[in-house]
Amino acid sequence: MSDAVILVPLDGSELALAALPVAKVLGEIGQTPLHILHVGDPEPAVEGLRSRLGRKAPMPDGVVIETRAGVPATEILRAAEEIKSRLIVICKQSAGDRGEMLGHTAMKVLHDASCPVVLVPPERGSTPWRLHHVLVPHDGTPTTSAALQPAAELAERAHAELLVVHITGVGAGSAEPGSLPAPRYVDQPQHEWPAWTNEFVKRLASVCQLGHVHVRIQLAHGDPAAEILRISERQATDLMVLAWRGRWEIPHAAPLKDILREAHCPIMMVRA
Repeated sequence: MSDAVILVPLDGSELALAALPVAKVLGEIGQTPLHILHVGDPEPAVEGLRSRLGRKAPMPDGVVIETRAGVPATEILRAAEEIKSRLIVICKQSAGDRGEMLGHTAMKVLHDASCPVVLVPPERGSTPWRLHHVLVPHDGTPTTSAALQPAAELAERAHAELLVVHITGVGAGSAEPGSLPAPRYVDQPQHEWPAWTNEFVKRLASVCQLGHVHVRIQLAHGDPAAEILRISERQATDLMVLAWRGRWEIPHAAPLKDILREAHCPIMMVRA
């Protein structure tokens, strides 16, 4: 991420400011400058916006603040292409979207962005954020491995723990070529778990550089979304990294939608 730009869209509301602490830390971890974009009509003066943001939290060096008028999602996506952003950090909802899983703008940005998107729950407010625990759900398929590389890179740069959670359930398994099925005897993991773990770590190392990352692998059984949310709360997860295939219509992405609706930590969405 060292040669990238992190785009942080704001809409002028207090809710949107929840994205700032997360973006600041991600920028510090990757030595990546922030590009703050305010989309509204009328456009506020840049210096007035800079002063307001500075009262909320000191702005890091090198931050760019831009204002635009127009349709928020359209301008955010246009700016992301123009500045070649490698990451967008945005609040999940705006003032008019409370109660929704994702607001209209965040949904459009997630669906059409060409880079990963970090969705920040508005209830976290503007309190400082840290990155000590990164969680990646994995179902054993090559497709979900798309989340492993960015998660491992962030964990290494932040000296954070990387927890990979493999969830099994009734009828679990995938026909995707190259998938690694979970051990058959999940109620007696001592029989196959060590061999499975060794094979998984080998595959993990083949898709990303582990370096000095502290990796922990956990096996769980049951409803994927419920188990991931339970483990996330128990482990005090700071960031969850999810791979998705870009399909949102019913019945696709049902566990992912449940996680987005209920998770209390920021979630990085990586298009597989």
